[in-house]
Amino acid sequence: MGLVVAIANQKGGVGKTTTAINLARGLALAGREVLLIDFDPQANATSGVGIRPENTPPQNHYLVSAETPVRCTVTRMPRLSLLSASPSLHAVGKMVSAAPDRDFRLKRALVTHREAFEYILIDCPPSIGLFTANALVAADQVLIPLQCEYFAMEGLAQMIGAARSIRKGPNPALEIYGILLTMFDPDVDINREVQREVRLHFKGEVFNSVIARDVALTEASSFAKTIFEYAPRSRGAFAYASLTREVLSGSREEVGTRI
Repeated sequence: MGLVVAIANQKGGVGKTTTAINLARGLALAGREVLLIDFDPQANATSGVGIRPENTPPQNHYLVSAETPVRCTVTRMPRLSLLSASPSLHAVGKMVSAAPDRDFRLKRALVTHREAFEYILIDCPPSIGLFTANALVAADQVLIPLQCEYFAMEGLAQMIGAARSIRKGPNPALEIYGILLTMFDPDVDINREVQREVRLHFKGEVFNSVIARDVALTEASSFAKTIFEYAPRSRGAFAYASLTREVLSGSREEVGTRI
């Protein structure tokens, strides 16, 4: 059965989508069958793997009706499939917001897909609302990207609080997959200090891999490519390759961390 990982943080601009795209591609390059779910109405993960949201069939109505099949899009990248998003996801969210089972729609839709994929990565929007709640209820674990600055620490506390709330209620098995330090510049004092603080206070919960600040990562997204296609010898590519190896090592998959 595939491992479902929600990539979430209520703060925007911390590298959620960049991580979702590049980790998904890294796992696919390693021979794993991967499903990337774009669960953000901005649809950046969809366009980030080279698919225009307006050119995909409506994918979000499975959240409204259990009878609607979940249709995945095969990307141009071998072993990587996509459940795309579009701005219409906003309207779908409003349609189901009052339903008593609104937080369980994604979990229900993924029942059959867990057998078809080894990894299912969910790119969440920068908020703790309906879509992030659905992702956390459906997920086995949550990966939290954290930009190396102090304001991001506040977002981390809120995200962990949301995960604990879900764990006490609809998903008692939810665990922290890991905290991923992103946009790290070793020449900036505050970045080094935040890294020290996070590793001190969250021992065993922080990935060894650190995503350095790299303009190639930004450029890659503007060309609708992953870093492995755009700049395979860049710092960003080496960092996400390291993260992929760490994920594939199985240590976090087997143990996880209680919230």
